[in-house]
Amino acid sequence: RIPHKAMTHLNLWQEALILKILILAKSLVLLCAAILTTTNSASGQETDDHKAIRDLLTHDQEAWQSGDGKAVLENRIADYVVCRVPRNNGQPDFHGVMVDDMAQMRERLSDSGWQGASAAFADTALDTKANWNMVRIDIKGTNAVAISRIEWSQNDTTRNVRVRGGWESLWFLRKIEEKWKFTSAVGYINHWQEDQ
Repeated sequence: RIPHKAMTHLNLWQEALILKILILAKSLVLLCAAILTTTNSASGQETDDHKAIRDLLTHDQEAWQSGDGKAVLENRIADYVVCRVPRNNGQPDFHGVMVDDMAQMRERLSDSGWQGASAAFADTALDTKANWNMVRIDIKGTNAVAISRIEWSQNDTTRNVRVRGGWESLWFLRKIEEKWKFTSAVGYINHWQEDQ
């Protein structure tokens, strides 16, 4: 049996511990609120350049969907380079990063028969949908870096389920003659697919 004096000491210790936990929890709540307030006020500082970069992504994605190879190329500088990050055990493997064959890409996009993803979007059985956004943009003068998130969904007619997926890419941009263009990109820095 614990003596009464020791029990009182134990209760005081427990009360002090609870008080410390409450003080710590309050501090964490205040810190989180400060971070959210700062984030919201920073994201509220959207400039014309931010909007122009978001519009460039929209123009680019619409060109890929409709098969407008000329527009895709015009959104990029002439010596645009794109790299891809492969997956290893479901995770991005940056040690395996590869440079795409840009000559082949330009040739394919310049071919008048190139249709992009237009067939998939025209197929009513697939009912393909897509959306995109720049989730991060940082601009310094005429240079910018951005991260896009592109998400899609469509019917898997073989398994009779709706499938969704997407990927994130890292973009480097430059403002040339008052117009933003993609200079290079690292595709698939994150990638996912699942049944809905």
